[in-house]
Amino acid sequence: ISKPHLSWIVPQQFFDRYDLDSFEAPQIKLDDLEDITKANGDPIHQPKADYQWVAANGLEKEAARAYLAAVSYADHCLGLIFDALANSEQADNTIVVLWGDHGYHLGEKLRYQKNTLWREAARTPLIVRLPEMSGQQDSTRPVSLIDLYPTLVELCGLPKKTLDGSDISPLLQDPSMEWTKPGVTVAQYGTSVLTENWHYIHNLRGNEELYHLK
Repeated sequence: ISKPHLSWIVPQQFFDRYDLDSFEAPQIKLDDLEDITKANGDPIHQPKADYQWVAANGLEKEAARAYLAAVSYADHCLGLIFDALANSEQADNTIVVLWGDHGYHLGEKLRYQKNTLWREAARTPLIVRLPEMSGQQDSTRPVSLIDLYPTLVELCGLPKKTLDGSDISPLLQDPSMEWTKPGVTVAQYGTSVLTENWHYIHNLRGNEELYHLK
């Protein structure tokens, strides 16, 4: 998470884009875990060792800079692929789907990692571009990555299948249409259910969390 840790992956030029004095690290709520307790009031979660190390060494901004550099490098690599597609004869016959399998904590909930059910990790990047699209449209409707397969089946005119996911191609035509399905994340220790207004977490250790996102 610090520059020396990532520099073997991310070229230095992408670190150089971000001056440490030009941005702020994410604001950390130091008591954010205190209201997530067992029935007897004992805390369920503790600050992770990675957070404690970053905080002890004052590396919050360096960690944020390394994350930004990694994102910029990924964006650069994708640009090479998209330029090649745009200059090919398949440009008007290709559906592009860009997604990540998780988000990432940059100190929120006192950790620097991905494997949680909180929104920092449960929300993922998802961008879909159809050949007939002429511009960017944003949608706040929640979907799940399991929806991608049935969506592509529909868009490509493939034989229908019985699948667990939902076809989200209508949202690609009308991003603001009414949508009642949540985004669901299932992990080995619980389940997250995310709507536009609410986020519910059921942990297999027995605790439940409910957040009003607005």
